[in-house]
Amino acid sequence: MPFLVILPLLGWLAVSVIPPLFTVAEPVINALASSWVIWLSLSAVAALAGLMRQWSWWYWLGLVASVFFVSQRVLGEALTEDGVAVLQVFLPLLMVALVLLLSLLPKPPLWRPLGLTLLAVVVGLPLLLLLLPLAGVQHWWGFNLFAARPLVAGLSLSWPLLLFSLLVVGVWFIPRAKRSGQPREWTELAVTLLLLLMLLTTQQPLLMNLAAFAMALTLLLGLTTQMLNLAYVDELTQLPARRALMNEMRKLGRRSAVTMLDVDHFKKFNDTYGHDVGDQVLRLIAAQLRKEPGCKAFRYGGEEFTLIFSHADKEEITQRLESVRQRVANYPLRLRSQRRPVSGKKGQQKRGGGAGKVKTVKVTISLGCAIRRLGESTDAMLKRADSILYKAKNAGRNCALVSL
Repeated sequence: MPFLVILPLLGWLAVSVIPPLFTVAEPVINALASSWVIWLSLSAVAALAGLMRQWSWWYWLGLVASVFFVSQRVLGEALTEDGVAVLQVFLPLLMVALVLLLSLLPKPPLWRPLGLTLLAVVVGLPLLLLLLPLAGVQHWWGFNLFAARPLVAGLSLSWPLLLFSLLVVGVWFIPRAKRSGQPREWTELAVTLLLLLMLLTTQQPLLMNLAAFAMALTLLLGLTTQMLNLAYVDELTQLPARRALMNEMRKLGRRSAVTMLDVDHFKKFNDTYGHDVGDQVLRLIAAQLRKEPGCKAFRYGGEEFTLIFSHADKEEITQRLESVRQRVANYPLRLRSQRRPVSGKKGQQKRGGGAGKVKTVKVTISLGCAIRRLGESTDAMLKRADSILYKAKNAGRNCALVSL
């Protein structure tokens, strides 16, 4: 999924650094890099985000549109023009500040006063640079350090400005995207890099416009991927959901196995400790299932999970299921206090001082596995795994049963 989101960025880099590829693709590049195609693409992504009620994407769309508009209007001019050299410094710095703002702050609902204010700030600040009297700023002390002397012929940013921008990307956006693994974070990383590349190539209008089109395509792919995630990935556990399980079941071969498992006495956890603890339990199970190699884990629904094996080795499957069962049973689940400290500092002091005992509970699971029989359909195998699960529960729970 992350690779799909960064494809437009990789495509831009390929055509910009490989001259023969640029020559071959030039007719297509000329078509895609036309202004009306870019504005139409950004409008289409905005309409799609609105249709899907994913209004938070409008903040990034607004930033891309605003920076592109300023780049088109002014930055394609010669660097010797009054005020243009100043914009070549201030616009990248403002762009970095705004992308950090969008990534650090929680996104308020768009149609509330705070959301509309944030959108106005993101869109308005780059446009405001066009109205400010910037020509005299280039005489300020220290301005020449960041002044836009081309790094190489045709490129616009100075080394200090480029290195500062790359430092922000390297320190914040790349680790954040790798840690999260979510399409939204990878989209924000790719758009930030493309914004930087667009500002880097303002003296080459074709490449600058192509970077803008690549941003529109990146936002489209990121939005589509996020919507697919909502349909196929369980939000609480981040495991593939039931719809993904059904798709995977259709691909199973003759030698395969399906395991159904659920949490023992899950209703008791909810009734005794509340639904927050119930959610903790489900996340614990999901984390342990992800650690087990040789199988794919899915959340079936409620407190039930499913494991799929692409082989029929009963001994190995039994070992895998026992490994999962033991890890869950031996894991001390620490209950989160309902009266947690407001500040992180107080929380650290409380943990460090050992004030109060942290209550832990043990969680157990029951597992039932059906190894596929000759001519058996996947639906029948799944139903059989479910019946084996109930046999495991009737056998006393906290056990795994495997049946041929």
